[in-house]
Amino acid sequence: MDTGDRLGKRLLEARYESEAWRPQLFRLAVAEDRRALSTLLDEVPGLQVYDALEEQLIDLIRTRNPSERISDPAARERVRLYLGETPPEEYGVWVYYSWAARLVHLLDEAEFVELRTNRNKYKLTPEEQARLATKRVGVIGLSVGQTVATTMALERSVGEIRLADFDRLDLSNLNRIRSSVHNLGVSKVLITARDIAEIDPFLKVVLYPVGVHDDNLSAFLLRGGKLDVLIDECDSIDIKLKLRVTARLHKIPVLMETSDRALIDVERFDLEPARPIFHGLVGNIEPERIANLSTEEKIPYVLKIIGEGTMSSRMVTSMIEIESTIKTWPQLGSCVVYGGGAAADIVRRMNLGQMNYSGRFIADIESIVPNDPAPDGPVELPHVPAWTAEAMERAADRGTHGRPAALAWSTEQARELVELAARAPSGGNTQPWRWLLRGGRLFLFHERARSESLADFRAMGGVAALGAAAESLRLAAHARGLELAQQVFPSADEPDLAAVFERLAGPGPDALPHWHDELAGALGARNTNRKASPREPLDLAHHDALRDATCSISGARLQFVAGDADLAEIADLIGIGDQQRIIDDRLNREMFREVRWTPEEAEATRDGITIDSLELSAADRAGLSMCRRQDALPLLRALGGGKGLRKSAAKAIASASAVGLLTMPRIGAEQFFRGGQALQRMWLVAHALGLAIYPMSTLPYLFLRVRHGGEGLSEAAVAALAEARPRFTRLFPGEPEQAEVLLFRVSRAEALTQSSLRRPVAEILHVSGS
Repeated sequence: MDTGDRLGKRLLEARYESEAWRPQLFRLAVAEDRRALSTLLDEVPGLQVYDALEEQLIDLIRTRNPSERISDPAARERVRLYLGETPPEEYGVWVYYSWAARLVHLLDEAEFVELRTNRNKYKLTPEEQARLATKRVGVIGLSVGQTVATTMALERSVGEIRLADFDRLDLSNLNRIRSSVHNLGVSKVLITARDIAEIDPFLKVVLYPVGVHDDNLSAFLLRGGKLDVLIDECDSIDIKLKLRVTARLHKIPVLMETSDRALIDVERFDLEPARPIFHGLVGNIEPERIANLSTEEKIPYVLKIIGEGTMSSRMVTSMIEIESTIKTWPQLGSCVVYGGGAAADIVRRMNLGQMNYSGRFIADIESIVPNDPAPDGPVELPHVPAWTAEAMERAADRGTHGRPAALAWSTEQARELVELAARAPSGGNTQPWRWLLRGGRLFLFHERARSESLADFRAMGGVAALGAAAESLRLAAHARGLELAQQVFPSADEPDLAAVFERLAGPGPDALPHWHDELAGALGARNTNRKASPREPLDLAHHDALRDATCSISGARLQFVAGDADLAEIADLIGIGDQQRIIDDRLNREMFREVRWTPEEAEATRDGITIDSLELSAADRAGLSMCRRQDALPLLRALGGGKGLRKSAAKAIASASAVGLLTMPRIGAEQFFRGGQALQRMWLVAHALGLAIYPMSTLPYLFLRVRHGGEGLSEAAVAALAEARPRFTRLFPGEPEQAEVLLFRVSRAEALTQSSLRRPVAEILHVSGS
């Protein structure tokens, strides 16, 4: 017989023993037990026998006489007297552990328990120890749960332990589950039960090796007596919900320990039978809704249950990388042991009636003993002074050399026009404009403090927004029968005075053209629509209409990519830009400075991007929320991670009819201003055609910074963007010095959920008294 056959035979012989977990007890004073043990000794080859009964009895005698100093010879003599006529081999009990082929001679139950718990005194009084021996605790999920269960067994702070887990031990579990490689493939409940039996063969253990489900959940909680505490350490969110619903029905308290930062969650349904599940953090979610979700799709619910703000920075990093570079959320052995011990401590105090309230608690060892002293404070973003009314008046004087205007504006006219102009698009809805009505002129200023950022090279994106606002003003004025003249950047001494508008008596060579004045009706309705929808090809007539609208501004050009391969390529490139924007400290701060997470935040500032307008799935919304955790970024960068951050771009482009790039011939403020006029014309035409526009311009603006040296960006970001640049220019070929004003998705989409707000006119328009 070769080695393989011999191994196969041994595996078959071991199959029965592989499922064993209850030790066999033999008391030799009982004739039947004596015969059974004799048979066992004959039939089990290689049986290991351990007999330390004398040492146990010496220990028992010394603990019963703590004030005496008993020498070893005297202790052995007391043991002889204590045994009397009873042969040593007949005293106590012989315990056979079949899975380990071990036979161990122990004190019988009463003396065993007395001696084994002696060192609990007086952390636990004898009365408390006796009370704990009547308690039943159930543990569901045996990663953290294994440590909790074995710790309770060590303390003997429980009379019965019920264990449930359907899973078997994998090699990847051995970073946190105390076991041995010979247990690979063995049920986790069997492993834990064996560990407990080898600590205390008299402790009652009940197993549910298929885990808990609808058919056995009530039995787990109630059969053999109602549980006193349920410990939830399972990974399944729908099971977590079902556990609590049923536990609350039967007034059973629930404890959960997450192992990340030792977050311990206690729900005292025994004392508060109407208490909301998970303290009301998850609302009324039906377990069936989330039963079949992927790991990524479960993240929003995990964040609600755990609390995003309570997670460690490394867990946040890991969550970002789930289903990208790692399969699921990680756990460390030290955290599992630490948290499991803390959980066992709390369960003991609950069962003794010492801890009688619900709550969430963090026993984070890294917070107690941090790696570094607390930082001095947050890193401040660069400060750019905002325009004041006085500064605008001085700039207006210099920009027009004090010349009077031909016709005056009424204040009401100016307010109406500025209100519509302020509906123009701007990156991050920063609304980087201030207006001044003075001396018969309307001045448009670049409020650079609102648009200066690392993702917007030289605030050129802000300048494009000013151009869009100027185009909106033109349309609004023409709709009211007004003729306008426009000067763009009239003074080199005032680079942030973007434009000056004057009323004219009638049409003439200085008047702005009447290009598609009928689009004025769309000024208040045009929006950014990020909703996903099934992909539809871009109609040729629509393609031409968007191109013609763009090219109506001299020098403006519009290119599209629409094939599957090209769209997949641009999705990956946009994802690279998104990834860099999130993992870079400053880019991240600036990005999240634009996000408004609640209606109250949005109403308070009336700028920025409301979270609902991003049209994110629950998983993506949760992921974005985690991405604002600055403390997670250093590790993410060090790992070269964040590729999962590209997924949102792929999802967005999946519904694109096409992706367009609007360019101007050169890089410069006036070119970007005119490019902004072109993008507003194109966007209004798209709206009239029922097309949805979604700007995705982070990538070209980061490219622009890299093209000018990459100042402010990390070396890794510059390298990643420089590597991506040739791929981008293959999709959108053009002149080396061209200005890339707007990269955007065009698609068909349903009406958007929510529009971003605009600042009130009173905040952005100053009416001069002179």
